[in-house]
Amino acid sequence: MAGRLFGIAPHLLRIDGFFHRCFSSTVFVSRLSFYTTEEKLRDSFSPFGNIKTVRLIKDPQTHRPKGFGFVEFHSENDALRALKAMNYKMIDGRLLILEMAKSDNPTT
Repeated sequence: MAGRLFGIAPHLLRIDGFFHRCFSSTVFVSRLSFYTTEEKLRDSFSPFGNIKTVRLIKDPQTHRPKGFGFVEFHSENDALRALKAMNYKMIDGRLLILEMAKSDNPTT
């Protein structure tokens, strides 16, 4: 099975009865606490695979977090595992909502 999640098509993931198309190995994380750090996010998501980057989006003027960010994994399978395990989980008192990040270059 070469490290793939068994029973899940490489480009589709069923969550809560709906199929989500996967274009990248990056997970979009929303509803983050303003106190959640990149380090905390990395620690929370690292059990699901090797992480390339963690980015919290901040307001360019105030430099305060906007409450969402991205966790990029080295593989799509790791991102899918993290999405399945961490969607609707609590971090720093907030219920997270995750989805696969949209790619600028969708596959055909």
